[in-house]
Amino acid sequence: MPGSTQDERGALLEPLLDYGCSHWKISSQRAADLYDLGIKLWRKEDLVGIEQQLAQSRTVEKFTVRRIDGSVIHIKNPMVGVQKPIWTPYIKFQEFWRLVRTTPDGPPETYLCTYLVDWTNQTVRNYEGPIENVRLLFETSQKRWYASTTYEAFTSQFRELLGGDGNTMRVTKILCFGLGDVSFKPPDWWRIENDSKPEHEQEPEISVVEGALMHHAIALTIADIARSYAKPGNTGVRLLTQDPGYSDKTKNLLQEIGFEVIGEYGAGGFAELDNDSIVFSAFASAPVKQIIADLARPAAIICAGSTSAGVFNHLKPGISKDETDVEGL
Repeated sequence: MPGSTQDERGALLEPLLDYGCSHWKISSQRAADLYDLGIKLWRKEDLVGIEQQLAQSRTVEKFTVRRIDGSVIHIKNPMVGVQKPIWTPYIKFQEFWRLVRTTPDGPPETYLCTYLVDWTNQTVRNYEGPIENVRLLFETSQKRWYASTTYEAFTSQFRELLGGDGNTMRVTKILCFGLGDVSFKPPDWWRIENDSKPEHEQEPEISVVEGALMHHAIALTIADIARSYAKPGNTGVRLLTQDPGYSDKTKNLLQEIGFEVIGEYGAGGFAELDNDSIVFSAFASAPVKQIIADLARPAAIICAGSTSAGVFNHLKPGISKDETDVEGL
């Protein structure tokens, strides 16, 4: 509503217009101010809390989300009471640049939220079913990884990082984010596009999971090397992985080959971060390094692309306030 001003005699002047005073301008300035004050955009207790709420998505009527100014919002749960939901909840992150540079999706009440509840439709995945012989596919990818020149270069550099100066780096866990599902079939649009190519250019369906298979082979190598440097009496090195896109078949396979699958909905795994961790992130939709900057200083971060790589979505990648303080490989 327009306001009005008065002169020194109390006479009414022209009313003030709210032109340009949008919810977005006000909230983005508020986010920038809080950021400059050092307010954390992510807290472990919030990530654990929302993960626990989503685990009860069939019974709770609402989800409670904390905003960066300390206030909370309540989001209605559309799947409460549904016996066979086709929608599965997951955590959608809003990185720093989303809060200050690009208008977030949703109502103004969500503009100061760094995490929200979103939903993915499972009908196609349930109808198509998983790829067969996933264990065999993984073993084949693992052999290719071991035989590659990249494997030799990577292991050499990684060993140098862990103990090259004679002082072995303490590592208690390997945390993986966004390594990809290894058992999903390609969508219809991929098949149509692939079938339209000349026969000699067509790819097998398993090509859509080759990257994910290789990521997990690399993660096992990271864990094996870290364990080889563990000192006698140490409790061991855990290998944990989080990807809300994991199917049940993928989870079962990963647990069989030595992974702990955590953070089913894409948030709780970040609460495992500490200074004795090594982080391996492939193509996560979460702003992994921004979250790390608020929660811990891992021993190393291994990520796709350059050290400035950010979130793999349609927005401009952002750099966290403390990102440059985190060691990378």
